[in-house]
Amino acid sequence: MHIHPSSPNSSQSEDDAATKIQAGFRGYRVRQQLRQGGKGGGTMANGGPMTGSASGAAVSGRNATGAVAGSSGTVEDKSATKIQANVRGFLARKKQKMASDAATKIQASFRGFKTRKELKTIKKDK
Repeated sequence: MHIHPSSPNSSQSEDDAATKIQAGFRGYRVRQQLRQGGKGGGTMANGGPMTGSASGAAVSGRNATGAVAGSSGTVEDKSATKIQANVRGFLARKKQKMASDAATKIQASFRGFKTRKELKTIKKDK
């Protein structure tokens, strides 16, 4: 879905784009830290502490099963991890889209109700 920059919802699309860019960069940074053996002590590039679910993996270098990530693992383990990450990303995007669609539906319903109410008052005034 393309939203024109001058439309009322353009700030939402800008926020979504900024979030996507930030998520991509944070993922890149965590992967780089894991390749370097977890150096950096769990701090972000600007010196602040990392927060969220990625911080534990970056600091300890371990994945959810407790195995050391990146250093030694079979192709099957790495493939399974990649598939899991893709599925989780897909599910998160799907959940966000459902919430966004629900909000849009609520907004449209309210705007319709408000417009119909205003039209009734205009007809009564005539």
